[in-house]
Amino acid sequence: MKSIVIALFVPLLLMGVAQAQPACPAASGGVELKAATASPELEPARLLLDKPVTVTLHPGNDVRFALSPEKHGDASSFGGMLVVDVREAGTYRIALSAGAWIDVLKDGTAIASSAHDHGAGCKMVSFSLQPGRHVIQLSGNKQETIGVLVGRK
Repeated sequence: MKSIVIALFVPLLLMGVAQAQPACPAASGGVELKAATASPELEPARLLLDKPVTVTLHPGNDVRFALSPEKHGDASSFGGMLVVDVREAGTYRIALSAGAWIDVLKDGTAIASSAHDHGAGCKMVSFSLQPGRHVIQLSGNKQETIGVLVGRK
């Protein structure tokens, strides 16, 4: 009897693990978006929740971040800013195809991350967000393009 229960339970457990693994965005392909280099340029750099995009970044020295990033990277790195609207309070995960530094701002104030994780070929950072507009600052990326996916955890 125990072996039957185990045989039925293990596949269900594995399905739950497989479902818990979030999607990682591709570094290229799909919808393309150009990151903003300054706050007045944020509107065209708008992300939609649960929609992966390939973001073109700018040389880090060309970006005038809304708030100085915690980590800039070196002179050869890339960065930029994006904006996302959140309608419901909750934990949101930002998945990146590379190891760029992520800062999330609301009303000009940085929001501390609540968790860090890695998927198959991507970096994931979670933030507790309130309703409203949030600025996502990416800095220190080694490549000019990066895959980005923002979704509710």
